[in-house]
Amino acid sequence: MRGSWLLVVLAVACRHASEEEGEDRPAAAAVTCQPAVAAEIGDVVEVTGVIAPPPKLDAIVSSPLPGRVGQVAVEEGDHVEAGQILATIEDPALPAGSIEAKAGVASAQAAKAAAEQDVARQQRLVDTGIGARKDLDEARARLAAANAELDAAKARSGLATTNLSRRELRAPRAGTVLHVWKKVGESVDGTAATPVVEIADLSVLELHAQVSPTMLAPLQEGMPARVRVLGRDTSIDAKVVRVAPAVDSTTLLGLVRLALGSSEAVKVGTAATAQIVISKRPGVRVPASALRRSLVGADEVVVCAGATAQVRAVKVGTRTAQGVEILDGLKPDERVVVDHALGLDDGQPLIPAGEGSAK
Repeated sequence: MRGSWLLVVLAVACRHASEEEGEDRPAAAAVTCQPAVAAEIGDVVEVTGVIAPPPKLDAIVSSPLPGRVGQVAVEEGDHVEAGQILATIEDPALPAGSIEAKAGVASAQAAKAAAEQDVARQQRLVDTGIGARKDLDEARARLAAANAELDAAKARSGLATTNLSRRELRAPRAGTVLHVWKKVGESVDGTAATPVVEIADLSVLELHAQVSPTMLAPLQEGMPARVRVLGRDTSIDAKVVRVAPAVDSTTLLGLVRLALGSSEAVKVGTAATAQIVISKRPGVRVPASALRRSLVGADEVVVCAGATAQVRAVKVGTRTAQGVEILDGLKPDERVVVDHALGLDDGQPLIPAGEGSAK
């Protein structure tokens, strides 16, 4: 009898132990597994800068004359043609100077005409033997002086006319108005220190980045790159078009220009980051979503070992839009979890997508 009770007690204890073990065992997780791929990995230099038009397609228009802005004929965003009026500069002295110069030309012409008549008269007197040769020579000298004064007056008139026409600031090229710095009534000093309008051709845009000499050294024209513009979810193909041959002595930085493959919906002045590929080598890559951090801050992935999760520490290399390079800890074609990897434990059962469902 006692033996029968002992068997019953043992059976109940085994059943409870089995139930407790079932309760502690984590439930199978539905996941998506993808193989790590052997890929050509690019060593990259990452630079940060702003979107800008190429220098040859950008023009800042300043007034060559001091004065006040009398009219602004464009607004930011307007498309203008070459030669179109952008603004006019007012200076009361310019019209008066033009009138004075024209009056000077008329006076010089009159003086020349009088000198010519005097020469002709003195010539007749000399020919008839009445006049003196000395008087004729003096008349000819006065005519030469009158001719010189007329030439000078015409030059002054031309300069006054040119200055009068320079009041009109015209577009040096076709393009889009990026900035209007001056309003009607504001002063300009006749130098580049007081620009009025900026115009640029936006059909081609670039990323302009200032980088240190260390980063500048491996860069060469023609290197491919991927540019990510602030506010855009997708990256843009680009290539290096100019590397500064020297760095600025004050900032110790050098300019790198990258031409964007597409400028659609990209705004000038927007911040952007570029990854420039300086070399390529074979490697292993996984999607960025496969990577997670351990409790101690180490990089790791969850390997799909059959239907079981295998948490594995990995060494990470470059990170690009195409994925993350795995330097150590993973072989090509090994499958890793690419979704919900954060909540998985080592040894937890997995149900890979397309391979059945939890029962």
